[in-house]
Amino acid sequence: MSQAQLKIARTLQQILSRRKRELGSIRASSGHASSAGETKPPHHPPHPEPVNESLGRGFYITIAAIPLSLVLYKFSVSSDDSTAQPAFTRLINYYSNWNERWAQRNALHTRMSEQAAHDRNLFQSAPASQHIDLRFPEIFNTGSPYNVPAGHSANLDELIAHYHRQNAEANKAREARTRAAENGRKEQ
Repeated sequence: MSQAQLKIARTLQQILSRRKRELGSIRASSGHASSAGETKPPHHPPHPEPVNESLGRGFYITIAAIPLSLVLYKFSVSSDDSTAQPAFTRLINYYSNWNERWAQRNALHTRMSEQAAHDRNLFQSAPASQHIDLRFPEIFNTGSPYNVPAGHSANLDELIAHYHRQNAEANKAREARTRAAENGRKEQ
């Protein structure tokens, strides 16, 4: 073998031995290798020494805020008059006028509802119109005027008179019911 071939063979042996070592360390760390009989203790880095840790700036700020808030509340209470409210209470009352606005809004809504009920009663108790609204009265006369056999055209005057009578009877019945209801209320 030549020198070049020997050099390549040595390089391949080094690579294979390196792979075997890496594979052996992987097997030793897996659970399956230890159950197969290989027992190598795992290597852990040394633990760091314990360090004293302080409670932190936030803890001390919170502890200091409790007595400061009590002192601030004590000074916010007016000592001139025993019936005077604290400053925070006065501030809250200054910005809490919403309940007055809601009371005004509710009163206005009640008045509007009462007026709507009165208007509805007024319009429903008004006398009905005697006019019968036909949107298109000529609907009865539509059709071709030609090729109409004799006796097939109706006299519409009788039809109009019939509906006027029917409407008048319905109005009389409605008025009689209204009078009976009013008399029933008056008697109570």
